[in-house]
Amino acid sequence: MADYLLLLLILLPLIGALFILTIRDDKSETVHNIHNVAIWILTATLLTTLYTFSLLDIEKNGIQLVEKYNWLEFPPVVVLLGADVFSLLLLFSVGLSFFISEICLVRQDIKRPKALIASELLFLGLLNGYFLAADIVSFYIFFAAVSMPLIVLISIYSSRHRKNMIIRLNLYHSIGALLLFVAVITIYTFKGSNIPLNTAGNLNLTGKSEYFVWLAIFFAFISRMPIWPFHYWLTAINSSIRNPLVFVVGNLISLVGLYGFMRFWPNTVPETIAVYAPIFEIISAVTMIFIALIGLSQKDFRYKLFSYTTVYYLLYLIGVFLPTGGLKMNIGYSLFAYLIIITVLSFLISHIEQQKKQLSLNGGGILCYLPRTSVCLSLFVLAGIGLPITPLFWNNFIIVSEIFNHNLILGVTVCLALFIAALSFLEELYRLKDKSFNTDTCIIGKDLTDFEVFIYGGCLVILFFSFFRPLWFVF
Repeated sequence: MADYLLLLLILLPLIGALFILTIRDDKSETVHNIHNVAIWILTATLLTTLYTFSLLDIEKNGIQLVEKYNWLEFPPVVVLLGADVFSLLLLFSVGLSFFISEICLVRQDIKRPKALIASELLFLGLLNGYFLAADIVSFYIFFAAVSMPLIVLISIYSSRHRKNMIIRLNLYHSIGALLLFVAVITIYTFKGSNIPLNTAGNLNLTGKSEYFVWLAIFFAFISRMPIWPFHYWLTAINSSIRNPLVFVVGNLISLVGLYGFMRFWPNTVPETIAVYAPIFEIISAVTMIFIALIGLSQKDFRYKLFSYTTVYYLLYLIGVFLPTGGLKMNIGYSLFAYLIIITVLSFLISHIEQQKKQLSLNGGGILCYLPRTSVCLSLFVLAGIGLPITPLFWNNFIIVSEIFNHNLILGVTVCLALFIAALSFLEELYRLKDKSFNTDTCIIGKDLTDFEVFIYGGCLVILFFSFFRPLWFVF
């Protein structure tokens, strides 16, 4: 069993997706069965991840578990799967995020549940493969494949007038995958065989091939990040998605680009390319300010949430590019809390949007009629903007400190973007609590159930314990 743990982490969600697609469309039982299958699969994935964690020494860096599979005889291709503390931390974070999402979806009436949940599990399986890939060929395969379920989901759940944007986003992702494919083939040809991911930077490429390979890898990963001038496509699509789970999946696609940089960039980029890093840092910082200001000007809470996620992803991306090279685990701990907070906020915003529609309110003062929702939203907004009892606060503080140490102006710009994003959240929270917009005192909204309050309270407990010991869940 231990010899196939990493493969099992990939296959479990994929098997679950296939099983859901075979469930018969009996309206009285289908949705119930789909949710049951998804919850059991996600539970099994999380437990397997925890067991895999127990086999690692959390004090050590580098890959500690390796599984090797012969894929092709000619050309000889050997697939390597590997796990270290960082990759398993991200894998556990994403799995926990989907588990929370699935628990919250159980009592909701959702459109086309079979397509939604099957695509969710397919995305999770491919993303797990991406995190565990330890050679350049399998890394590319999962990088290219993980976008497919996202395209399916946004095609179904985004508004119809965004179809042209979806086509452009698909084309953009395809170009990124093509660039990485050409880079991988070039490395494969140069070396003569498939090579481990952590040794790719040891290749002595020279001349034009050096520029071509690393710039292709750079733009391949950038194709998954919401950075200027390509951020508009993701912005236009995500702002039109009202399904909270699809929003979470769309938000995770940026993690694919960030993880790619964290695996390739700090240790492998040659000096001839590294000289352009300050230009990219400026573009990232300007994008952070621009997106944060747009979020501040918007009245749509979901758009503000997208603005917030963009600012934080770019913060972590700047941290990756710092010459210190020692922030990987701090970014991982921040992402752990960040993904939980984004998931819960997405579902809370969805609940508020549903109540606004049913009560025919514009949003102002609606939280006065939803006391439980008000408390939960307030706590998670405070956690999101830096409540000093979560790992998001402490590890972001370390990342920002390193940015200041690297470049004072860059640090000031990043802090300004974070401040504007926090102000945007607080402004919306105030508006939702300000009852002066509505004079009717007889409004009765549907508040959170005891079960939902229990789930969100459990998420707060997880965040609280993560502050004192980020890997508290490791045996």
